[in-house]
Amino acid sequence: MSERPLAGKRVVVTRPREHAGPLVAELERQGAEASVVPLIAVAPLEDDGDLRRLVESGDHDWIVFTSANAVRAVGGALGRLSARVAAVGPATASEVRGGGVEPAFVPDRFAAAEIAAGLEPLAGARVLLPQSEIAERSFAEGLRARGAIVDVVDAYRTVGLEPNAPELERLQKADAILLASGSAARSLAATGARSESTLVVCIGASTAEAARAAGLQVDLVAEDATGQGMIRALVAHYGKR
Repeated sequence: MSERPLAGKRVVVTRPREHAGPLVAELERQGAEASVVPLIAVAPLEDDGDLRRLVESGDHDWIVFTSANAVRAVGGALGRLSARVAAVGPATASEVRGGGVEPAFVPDRFAAAEIAAGLEPLAGARVLLPQSEIAERSFAEGLRARGAIVDVVDAYRTVGLEPNAPELERLQKADAILLASGSAARSLAATGARSESTLVVCIGASTAEAARAAGLQVDLVAEDATGQGMIRALVAHYGKR
């Protein structure tokens, strides 16, 4: 395999531009021609009163962050939490540590069953789950099935973005498009811009499920739900050819 296994491959990152830098840098290190076409934007809630009340209530045994965006939404209140903190991946854990808190639990991989197992015993435990207002609620239901009392609260908004003409062209000509959320998958499907030869790479099973539900063909799914996981999936794919 080449030392730069993605040499010459045009790879589009669909994360918000302010969060795409490390992923673009690693893609370029692997030889890719990386570009950013944001398909979603993260916006604050118009009214975050419920979030503030629940975070500062002190009524929870665990607060589970499923994204770095949720950590940012909690902001300065993070250091005042009495609950133990779980972060579902390395990027989210890094954001938690940046707020001065060491996560009590970070799973080896982002899988709902693995996360739930790491929070046991859950029978009667109170869990706070701050999420995007359009996030799937299946994870919360899984925790409830184990006996937890779960408060799901909107922490931020995820807004779909419509690409401009140059961005649409980059999507159409891409060798691979990286999707890190179901929202991005739905936005990509709405553009109709993906060509049949373009690989769709999803960060994890839930994103892949959302992509298929939106009518996209999913070609690769990262084994671990991180940006690096998507890159490893791409490298492995092209290394076999």
